[in-house]
Amino acid sequence: MAGRPRSSPDGPKLPTSREAIRQLCIENLLELPGEHIFFKDREGHFILVSRGFLEDQAPGLSAAEVIGKTDFDFFGEQHAQAAFEDEQRIIRTGQPMIGKIERETHRDREDCWVLTTKFPLRSREGETIGVFGISRDVTAQVVAEQALTFQSLHDSVTGLVNRIALRDRLSQALTALDRRPGRIALLFIDLDNYKVINDSFGHDIGDKVLCEVGRRLTAVSRRADTVARLGGDEFVMICTDLHDDDDPRLVGDRVVRAVAHPFVEGGFDLTVTASAGIVVTDDPNADPGQLLRDADAAMYGAKVAGKNRFEVFSPSLRSEAAASLVLESELRQALDASQLFLLYQPLFSIEDRTLRGVEALVRWRHPTRGVILPDAFIHLAEERGLIGRIDNFVLDEACRQLAEWLTQDGWPDDFTIAVNLSGRELVDPGFTEVVAKILARHDLEPSRLCLEIAETTLNGDAGGVEQTLAALSAYGVRLAIDDFGTGYSTLAHLRRLRVDVLKIDRSFIERIGRSTRDSEIINAITMMSHALGMLVVGEGIETTGQSDELASIDCDQVQGFLFARPLPAEAITEFRDGGTPHPA
Repeated sequence: MAGRPRSSPDGPKLPTSREAIRQLCIENLLELPGEHIFFKDREGHFILVSRGFLEDQAPGLSAAEVIGKTDFDFFGEQHAQAAFEDEQRIIRTGQPMIGKIERETHRDREDCWVLTTKFPLRSREGETIGVFGISRDVTAQVVAEQALTFQSLHDSVTGLVNRIALRDRLSQALTALDRRPGRIALLFIDLDNYKVINDSFGHDIGDKVLCEVGRRLTAVSRRADTVARLGGDEFVMICTDLHDDDDPRLVGDRVVRAVAHPFVEGGFDLTVTASAGIVVTDDPNADPGQLLRDADAAMYGAKVAGKNRFEVFSPSLRSEAAASLVLESELRQALDASQLFLLYQPLFSIEDRTLRGVEALVRWRHPTRGVILPDAFIHLAEERGLIGRIDNFVLDEACRQLAEWLTQDGWPDDFTIAVNLSGRELVDPGFTEVVAKILARHDLEPSRLCLEIAETTLNGDAGGVEQTLAALSAYGVRLAIDDFGTGYSTLAHLRRLRVDVLKIDRSFIERIGRSTRDSEIINAITMMSHALGMLVVGEGIETTGQSDELASIDCDQVQGFLFARPLPAEAITEFRDGGTPHPA
């Protein structure tokens, strides 16, 4: 039962004199392990130290060997000087120093962190005759706190500073313009088609790509610059102390070139490009958030202009960025409100001008702007993650319409409908199953569907896209390479892929008859394709001269305004029975 303490007549007894008790307490205190207790005179010489001090700070020495020495005999010059100045201030002011965390440097071992408290040492008359204190090693605690701080301010994948630290450093850079006039540049950097790499090769490879991009950006930056990762595939660089008018453009060019340099990862040759937006300011009162938005707007301008480039911000880009946000919101509403619809551009046999198929082309019936062509919204859909919904709509609606046509008599046995695919669908390992379900829902043979892939979609990818295309081909779906001749690894793709149709890009068609070189190229493409068992389609035919030239080199099919513009479904039946096409 708890109660008041009672004396024990048979137990050990305290000394009887106050002086002896004080001496006993001091001796016990000085014997504590791990506690660095010390007493010094006014000049910093040790006059008494604890066992813990000897074990940690002066291993191998006795107390007698330490007495009379100073911190300069045991610690690094900088730490010893700082400790001496602290003690002189305590002696001068009579005020203690409580709980100072400081880096303790040693001459013969690794540095550590200690928590130190010091008080003035007074004589019985109250005169300050030195200092005394106690310190303990808190290295583990400090390292843990530093790790937490680092994690809170740095990206876990790349090790670059994160959004929180970026905003702080940008604010500091702007404040510095008050003290030292100059300019700073902010670069907003976004990787082009990074999602394709991530989906094709997996997140491990994707993370390695991000780390490599971070290293490259750091390599082209200066020591005073800041490179940060905002998240996803977005990076930001702050360049301070700029004076030459060309500096920001030079930095932008170095950034784009550095990112685009090929590298090998996971056994694959990968080429990643980036689009960058640059904003420059000399205003110390500029709003950091607005600068980021302006740089983002310039980056989006670089995307629209073709990617793998940089743009310098101008006020017009701000209005364009605002307009793109409005358009994105309206496009989301359009998908929910079924405002998208399809037109169909006929494909004809070049030999007898009979209808052999159609290509499904998406349009947007905007409630106030009228019909919007895909060039105005497909790029936005790709950037904002909406392209998947559009692709699925086009594929399903095209198959539905084809099934409806085939319920009528008179359609050619090999009549096909072509649908363009984005890179996003091709890196989805479940896309073949999606196609199979749509074909089954509309009771269509796989060979009736031709999926068109832009050649540029294949560039830089050796994994996911080709696996999906191989699965689609094995299922029986026809495959076409669109815009043939615009990529840079054409023959390699034809060797690896089982392609049924080759569509010659309109840039060649436009010059046919005017450029002997282009005519020779198209002739060679046609012969090569026929040798591989592929049909050749000329697209964008606008003149009879172009049509005759293609016929002379045995091109198989043609499409273009010379024969028919994209038409609504009910107009396609005009050509169903082999009717002669006519200019639109």
